[in-house]
Amino acid sequence: MHVAFITAYDPESPYQVSLPPLGIGYLSSYAKQKCWFVETSFHHTVEELIAAKPDVVAVSSTTENFHHATDLARQAKEALGAPVIGGGMHITSLPHTLPEVYDLGVVGEGEQTLVDILNLYNEVRRPGPEDFRKLKGVAYQENGRVAMTPPQDLIREMDTLPYPDRDLIDEGWKVPSWETVHLVSSRGCPYKCSFCSSSLHWKRFRFFSPEYVAREIEWLRERYNPEILYFFDDLFVGHIGRWREVVKIFRERGIHKGVRFRAYARVDLITQQMADEFAELNFQYIDFGFESNSEPILKFLTKTRVTPEVNQRAVDMLAKNDLSIGANFIIGSPPETLENMEESYQFCEHNRDVIERCSVGPLQPLPGTAVWNIAKMKGLVNETDFDWSRLATSYETFDWDRFPFMGEKVTREEFWNMWTKFHHLAKEINYVGQLRHIAHQRLMKDLRIRQLQHELDTMKGSRVVRWANRLRGLRRKISGSREREETPAAV
Repeated sequence: MHVAFITAYDPESPYQVSLPPLGIGYLSSYAKQKCWFVETSFHHTVEELIAAKPDVVAVSSTTENFHHATDLARQAKEALGAPVIGGGMHITSLPHTLPEVYDLGVVGEGEQTLVDILNLYNEVRRPGPEDFRKLKGVAYQENGRVAMTPPQDLIREMDTLPYPDRDLIDEGWKVPSWETVHLVSSRGCPYKCSFCSSSLHWKRFRFFSPEYVAREIEWLRERYNPEILYFFDDLFVGHIGRWREVVKIFRERGIHKGVRFRAYARVDLITQQMADEFAELNFQYIDFGFESNSEPILKFLTKTRVTPEVNQRAVDMLAKNDLSIGANFIIGSPPETLENMEESYQFCEHNRDVIERCSVGPLQPLPGTAVWNIAKMKGLVNETDFDWSRLATSYETFDWDRFPFMGEKVTREEFWNMWTKFHHLAKEINYVGQLRHIAHQRLMKDLRIRQLQHELDTMKGSRVVRWANRLRGLRRKISGSREREETPAAV
């Protein structure tokens, strides 16, 4: 059974085309482990997918790209007549709105559900609603409406998952693997911020064991030898006890030597000890979702135990260790005033010497969040005929006439002016950060060259090197003799 994966993304978005989709990598490796009859492929375009003539099509998507995903599904269905399975955060948030083009929608964590679906299609040639009812964690069409089955059991022993199928998903992305390779060491988040749907999708915060993570790091370094290993967890430091175990195993095995790490952290969890450990273990790049530096807006966003003072304290502790800080901000919450936005802007301006990555965008009402429910009550969004591409927030292509702006205390013009001001500051910070990154890369390469030269100089007197030089000289003599023998004598 040939299963073809495709993910809907915006090719003009630098973020969306930067790194391969690990979620699809996990689905592929798990399906091939559990289903002996399955082979998989991944495609960047629907034309490539159709040309591959798969038996099953699996489409993944975020909310803002969901209309594009449905269009891909429709094209594949019309061309192939194959069953089409949809998955991702959007379907999990709104499973009862599953479009008819999808035979099945996967709700929540997908590995076991996909395996159950593939086993069903392997056993039953044309399964129908009576067969789908036996599955867990799916949505499907029955009698003109969307039916849903009970939730799938969560994978509790995370270490039973195989590594993502990187052979499948590696090609065609902007960030080269010699520079950055990303991985995940956990699923979900222990917090429930009002704008984030992660906890809805993953249900519980679960993580791979430190031993599993250490082995995967060693494997990734052996395979790719990247400059940076990027932990793509929603919150890498989400469990302090587990962090202590990570510190211990990194020290014992030395897997942090010769590579740098990037990870997401949370300001209220940062201590000076943790900042020191970040520096010791080469966690050179730490990113925060500050979201705001205004206390009332932090409360609206449900950033519990976070205040402007806590934000600054975290920055100061990391800056003391000369760590690279990333900062993400959200503006445009219903109660936010221009003064509140200015507080976030000034925080960023005040710390621009230590912040090296920065982004700012309007509050998105994503399905499955408390913010979505507010926007729905205000009539800004709906579940039936809403164009999900209206939620795209790229500054360069932003469309005011379509975006469901939630601000109540500022006009659209005032918001746009503030966003423009903040966006330009972020661009300046990012440019300087990129120059620092390039300078650091050059320094590390120079150090590596000097290290290799020292190793070579040390080896010159060794017996192995002397024998190698003798063999090299003997080879030159033999080659020279052959050339003389083969050259005709002068007439």
